[in-house]
Amino acid sequence: MLLFLLSCALIFLAACSSNADKGVEPPGSAQTLIEIAEVEQIPGSELVLHPEPGNEPEDEPEDEPGNEPGNEPEDEPEDEPEGEQGNEPEGEPEDEPESESEDESDPGPLVYNARLAVVGDLMLHHVQISHAYNREDDTYSFTSCYEQIKPYLEDADYTIGNLETPLAGRNPGPIVLYNEFPRFNAPDEYAEALKEAGFDFVSTANNHANDMHEAGILRTIETLDAVGLEHAGTYATREEQERVFIKEINNIRFAFLAFSNSTNGVPLTSGKPYLVNIINEERMRLKIEQARQEGAEVVVVLPHMGDEYIGYPSEQHIRIARNLCRNGADIVMISHPHVLQPTEVFEIEDEDGNVRTCFIAYSMGNFISGMDWRPCDASAIFYLDFEKIEDGQGGSVRLTRASYAPTWVQITDENGDTRIRVLPVSDTLMAIEANEETGLSARGIARLREAHRETAIKLLGVEVSVLRPVYTLFRINTEAIDLTEW
Repeated sequence: MLLFLLSCALIFLAACSSNADKGVEPPGSAQTLIEIAEVEQIPGSELVLHPEPGNEPEDEPEDEPGNEPGNEPEDEPEDEPEGEQGNEPEGEPEDEPESESEDESDPGPLVYNARLAVVGDLMLHHVQISHAYNREDDTYSFTSCYEQIKPYLEDADYTIGNLETPLAGRNPGPIVLYNEFPRFNAPDEYAEALKEAGFDFVSTANNHANDMHEAGILRTIETLDAVGLEHAGTYATREEQERVFIKEINNIRFAFLAFSNSTNGVPLTSGKPYLVNIINEERMRLKIEQARQEGAEVVVVLPHMGDEYIGYPSEQHIRIARNLCRNGADIVMISHPHVLQPTEVFEIEDEDGNVRTCFIAYSMGNFISGMDWRPCDASAIFYLDFEKIEDGQGGSVRLTRASYAPTWVQITDENGDTRIRVLPVSDTLMAIEANEETGLSARGIARLREAHRETAIKLLGVEVSVLRPVYTLFRINTEAIDLTEW
């Protein structure tokens, strides 16, 4: 039995089961940090509570210390002079350096690193459509929405989001032009802006996937392919659905699996259930198994499920997510509730005795939308860092760090005009403190501060007084999960 480890995990208490309809409140509060004995243990796993942000100052030095060689200057002068003097008299010393160089030529284990950035719902409401429209040339432009956040999206090897709208073209059937809830449809420029902002992959399995029926699904796939956005979750043929999308990133093979809880009651074309991956626990288990058989070293599952506008997952959704990890998933990143929910980290031992670190984000919220009310306007970019060590007899991959950058969607500027942007919360607050122009009204600034506080409490379990662009949820050291890092 592994020991409980410390990290800001999402733990639901048996005592909260009576509130299942409101969502089960997992850890993320100081109270839970004390009442560890009441935590429900996952068989064959250890739960890790997320570290509080007090250690962020330590995180930064740990990241930059790729320059730890603070001793290099001393080593070089000591080694070189001694070697040179000792070798001057005879030729033998020359042979010694050669043998040393041969030893140095042995690279030892090879180490590869890869970072994923994952965000929640990429929505498109009427206010976004009208803001992006240019009447002069009858085109749309969404690029300005991501200008401030683009460096954060690009600070990863592979960036992922949930595309919660079809790209069905200008006149899909009876619905004219582009539209919003309850039947979404976005112009192609929306996908182009996502690609330019730094996105590499989108999940297309969600409850709006079939809003424009089969024609909309097929055209969405074609448009994403044309733009260069990789995707999973909806398919043109059964053969495509049966494949597992595997992407090699820095010598690490990732599988991405996407599933939706429904299609909002809009039936799929008769005889074509493959158009959208619908959540089925046995099917998901089999797809994870297939991904492993096909060589995936990390399995990322992107379920679209949960209770909308509820801040904590229900017992049912906790069970589904944890079962995905028991069945072989390493990462479970959930979308649909439109608000942030806590995260969970735990170690689980496979049947073959290997121990894996699993990470679950129970809801990533809205990365961008026209929902300008709290808490739907606040979200985060989740960063997941992986390390692979190859020693000649195979390679092992593990999750070494999970962190987040808080984000907020601005809808109006200081003059009350529409200005839709995804803002990096900490950077913008630092700019405000430096009296720099941000284009935010007093109300917007106040909401930005609230968003920073609410996101920290939700994901870290505590308020954060220090502004940092990225906050660590947990980090694994070379030997074990670091329990000292708060």
